[in-house]
Amino acid sequence: MKNIHFLVYLIAFVSACSKDNNVDDDRSNLTPTGNILYDNGEKTYSLDLSSGTKKIYFDQNNYSLNGWDVSWDGLLRLETSSIAGDFQHIKFNFVQTGNGAISKEIIYPRLAGEDRLIAGKLSPDNSHILLEPDLNHGIVLLDLEGNIVKHLQTVNGKNLTLGDRALMLADKSILFTFDGKHILKTHPPYDEIVAIKEMSYSEWGNMHCSRDGSKISVRIDKHIYVMNSDGTELKQVTDSQTQEREGVFSPDGNFLLVVSDYQPATFRPGTWNLNIIPLDGSIHTVGSNPSQSVIVVKEQNSSNVERGDDYMLWR
Repeated sequence: MKNIHFLVYLIAFVSACSKDNNVDDDRSNLTPTGNILYDNGEKTYSLDLSSGTKKIYFDQNNYSLNGWDVSWDGLLRLETSSIAGDFQHIKFNFVQTGNGAISKEIIYPRLAGEDRLIAGKLSPDNSHILLEPDLNHGIVLLDLEGNIVKHLQTVNGKNLTLGDRALMLADKSILFTFDGKHILKTHPPYDEIVAIKEMSYSEWGNMHCSRDGSKISVRIDKHIYVMNSDGTELKQVTDSQTQEREGVFSPDGNFLLVVSDYQPATFRPGTWNLNIIPLDGSIHTVGSNPSQSVIVVKEQNSSNVERGDDYMLWR
């Protein structure tokens, strides 16, 4: 496919005055709700925060399953799978989470050089599938028939590649990292790209966005930071003696599910403990000696911290 070139429009950033780090903005008394979905070993689990009930969310086929995503309303799961003996296509299954029934199947012909292990993400309105960059193909946006709506392969002549992260926000804009130095954004029809934030850090990544698209979490060095989706008001929200890795927003945007005590691994992203922090303007110490404000995720009647080792969501 022909490369698509874009001009990056650099915009000036004026940081708004930030709130005091210890300001209580009426979120300190809120209680997190919903279900945390997370991989651990060969299983994907669901933990209901209201009851502490843990169950197997779905059975993975570890041989063929490339990845999974769940709609924000929790009713639809997108599973991306390899097809045995077929190195030219991958399969998307839309699964009704209530009964496990497959409501739609798409066979997608991979672009030339595309990694066989790519996995799709649902857009917030469930109308598109987003494929993040791998070594060669860049960002691909598909409709629900598997047709390519947009292919963002280069920025100013330089390829998007493995390690670049891409997310779709509530307004259908695509937020993505580039060249280890920038967070960029493009809006429909995706013909222009603007710079949201220059990231002048040696180690950063693991970007997530809130359901309404107003906030971004990102790891800088060993800790989690949150900022507005226009790149303003960057604030550190976690601290510990070890390393945090991911910060996944609660559906209401008032909390973060945080990877604490992260330990890297060879063939998977690593292993970690699950902690929850309120987004109340403070820095919360997570891990083995957590702040009083931190919720250590545990199954009901268990003293063991729940652990993850790959993908996790909050729905």
